[in-house]
Amino acid sequence: MTSTIPAPVPATGDSQWEPFRLRLEAQRAECVQERERALADTVQSLPDDVAVSRAASLLQTIEDIDAALARIAAGSYGRCVHCGTDIPEERLELRPFATGCVACSQRR
Repeated sequence: MTSTIPAPVPATGDSQWEPFRLRLEAQRAECVQERERALADTVQSLPDDVAVSRAASLLQTIEDIDAALARIAAGSYGRCVHCGTDIPEERLELRPFATGCVACSQRR
């Protein structure tokens, strides 16, 4: 049994974050496909605990990506959701769905 994963939030046209939006959408599509494969592995007569864990992890990643796409649409992408400071682009390159700056992430 698979759950429906809603489509990402449409873009608003902020060209600064367009490369990140495209990357996030591609990463999301890949995660959805991987999750479907993992879910297929969980319905065997002997469920695979690794596949169950992988499906849950992928769902969390998809939700994180959706939140990042929503922040792009809202115009708040690239700012820490905890303290409001700018997240360095280098951090976003490594983890485009990051919600916080390095300092806030280390504190959590």
